[in-house]
Amino acid sequence: MMKTPIFVFNSLNVERGGLTKAVMKRANILADHYGKVVFFTLAFQQDHKNIIEKLYKSGQLDRRVEVRNYYTDLLHISKVDNPKEASVEVEGFHAIQDKKSKQPAFRYYKDGVYKEYRRFNGDSTLKLIDYMDDSRTRLSRAEYLRDGRLVRTSHMDYITNKPKLHRYLLEDGTCRITVWVNPSGSEGRTILFGEEDVEYDSINHAYAAWIDTAVLEYEAPVIMSDSRKTDETVQLVKADVEKVAVAHNNHFESPYDETAKTKKSWNHFVEGINSFDHVVFLTHEQEKDITSRYQVTTKLHVIPHAAPDTPPAQQAYQPKVAVTLARFEGQKRLDEGIAAFKHVVEKIPDAEYHIYGFGPLEDDLKAQIQRLGLEKNVKLLGFSSDPTASYQSAACTILTSDFEGFGMVLTETLAAGTPAVAYDIKYGPKDIVRDDVDGYLVKKGDQKALADKVVAIMNDSNLRDRLSERATEVIERFSEESFKKDWVEMFGQSYTSSENDKSQEKKRSFFGFGRK
Repeated sequence: MMKTPIFVFNSLNVERGGLTKAVMKRANILADHYGKVVFFTLAFQQDHKNIIEKLYKSGQLDRRVEVRNYYTDLLHISKVDNPKEASVEVEGFHAIQDKKSKQPAFRYYKDGVYKEYRRFNGDSTLKLIDYMDDSRTRLSRAEYLRDGRLVRTSHMDYITNKPKLHRYLLEDGTCRITVWVNPSGSEGRTILFGEEDVEYDSINHAYAAWIDTAVLEYEAPVIMSDSRKTDETVQLVKADVEKVAVAHNNHFESPYDETAKTKKSWNHFVEGINSFDHVVFLTHEQEKDITSRYQVTTKLHVIPHAAPDTPPAQQAYQPKVAVTLARFEGQKRLDEGIAAFKHVVEKIPDAEYHIYGFGPLEDDLKAQIQRLGLEKNVKLLGFSSDPTASYQSAACTILTSDFEGFGMVLTETLAAGTPAVAYDIKYGPKDIVRDDVDGYLVKKGDQKALADKVVAIMNDSNLRDRLSERATEVIERFSEESFKKDWVEMFGQSYTSSENDKSQEKKRSFFGFGRK
């Protein structure tokens, strides 16, 4: 019997972080072996159907991978093919543009009283309306699909100005789902209205009930939790399915090593670890750290991420440029990389550090760059739609994270032929980067040592060439063939390499990507 891999995941998007990219890549690879691969996504996204179509069209997601969503299923939402433009002008109101908004947005006044705030999408469709009382307190928010359908209303707390209740609407305007929002912002009690009204203690119970029904449509379903946000939902599923949990990140609190407590966000994982049929780790080191702390009886596997089969560089690299591709968030400690680069600039005044990404700390990073006088050297370049080209443009890649689950950017940069200089953290760098073979490992927090390695690579083209030549071996060391084989066999099924896989292996050896 052919099994059906089903990813239970929060949401997918075009501009995505490492976790989302990793699960989509796994889905694409498994689609070569399984007749059906599915995502069950849980979060509400106004433009969900169109986002998924963009992922298909861009090639980020294989069209053989089916994507379903809790809200689009229950609210009967289709892809919007004919967007409905909305006029900025509203009869009886004065519209004043909000110049600080990244999207077109306007405040609406009537007789001098602020009544509404409207935000539009780039294609001039209406995105949302906030309704105010006469004291400028937000009462509610209405959110629309691109065809003009009202799909969600949120009712606000007068004190915090945050949602207390979400209502999700069918096309005829009747409420299908009501979700209470807790003071912490988490979603709690959920009511599903229909022929029989059902109340769930939490949104996770509601998600699990939907999955219980949805999995009946698939042969031998295997549901996978790749995020600690979805562990509880998967554990609550009552249907006859196999359950798999995948550990993608470091489970320790600061300082993110075995001296620390386990993060609270991992409670459902570690306390319910034996409720999963299989648990997959990306490194043996993390498997050891978990089993040394918890009583584990379930089946454990170590399956690292596959390195991408990357074409050789089409143009010469810039010898005085280093790069990082990362989300602008605390875990990535981009501030460490920037501070270390100050030392690089002291020795190579025209060196540049190109940081590709996005996230909440962008303003903080800009302030640090200005404070250190590195405006001419350190560039925040936004999301990279072509990571390979970004890596191959540089002499080396820098990783200064506090922690990782694997450090997939390291396999990506090495596959692109660009050496890495990385902090030796839990987990991943020591498994991927071979010191003085295809990059360098540096003690966490040693900015000067990291800068010295970057300077050495920038100043010595022979050194850079030597590291680069060995770097591409990562494609064989973490091959897609081994990755696919390990996952298929983890599902309890035999695996035979396809002719396509064999030809790919020959192709890699022909181009010099084999072991040396």
